[in-house]
Amino acid sequence: MIKKWLLSNLIGVSISVFVLMTTFGLVYSLANKDKISTGPDNVQLRSGPGLQYRSLATLKRGTDLIVLKDDQGWYQVRRADNEKVGWVASWVAKSHTLRHATPISEATIVLDPGHGGNPNKRYNGLSGDNGSSSADGKYHEKTYTLRTARQVRDALAPTGARVLMTRDSDVLVPLLDIPKLATKYHADAQISFHFDHAGDENSATDATGITQYYYQENGQALTSALHNALNSLPMTDRGMDTAKYVVLNRASQPATLLELGYINNPSDFKKIQSTRYQKQIANAITKGLTTYFDNEAGKK
Repeated sequence: MIKKWLLSNLIGVSISVFVLMTTFGLVYSLANKDKISTGPDNVQLRSGPGLQYRSLATLKRGTDLIVLKDDQGWYQVRRADNEKVGWVASWVAKSHTLRHATPISEATIVLDPGHGGNPNKRYNGLSGDNGSSSADGKYHEKTYTLRTARQVRDALAPTGARVLMTRDSDVLVPLLDIPKLATKYHADAQISFHFDHAGDENSATDATGITQYYYQENGQALTSALHNALNSLPMTDRGMDTAKYVVLNRASQPATLLELGYINNPSDFKKIQSTRYQKQIANAITKGLTTYFDNEAGKK
């Protein structure tokens, strides 16, 4: 009888303990699901969801934050220690690899490898586009814009910046979608990659070098910073200019278009197809962007 009573009550107690533990776990989970603790040092708490907003405070590693809202990767947060409210770049605040945040760490950078897709296929109603071709017609611009953009993405990774690719395979992205993507994610820089082609007015052996373009006024400083950095490359500097390309004149964010050599000039193409040159471009762009964002942060 006593044994039966003990067994019955033991089962009841076990069920009660299980219910209490489950309830506690659920409450704890709900209470902490919107909390983060900053990974790097020097995380900026800003007045709005973007690098262009002023800094309200600099947060140390391990600062506890309560997430109130998410705006395309920018978190509106409240500090757990003093109730101050502001915005942080989520990819910076939650990083476990970045030790010290810098201005470029907070940046969203859109990389746009020009052209793409099979000309015999349709993409959102548009035919694929090889872009320009090498002198022998065997190699296409779309291949090297993508390879170069990937090198830039990899070079930017250690900075902590958020990098978005308009394409990462052989597909066509409608031109109007490129500035729309940059606007959607509050991009701080939109960079389009291309390789030039000599027309009838130039011989393929005479046309050589790098040209940078912008259209909107807010893209001039970005283009200038990249122009200065790309001067280190083993390629003729053709300077920078304005151009009414769709990806530039429809851009609301700072945007630039880079022509990184003449694909139908055999000498230029030898560089264009080399991994060495692509990495040189990537390192120069990373350096230029770092300088650009340092300067932009200094204006606030």
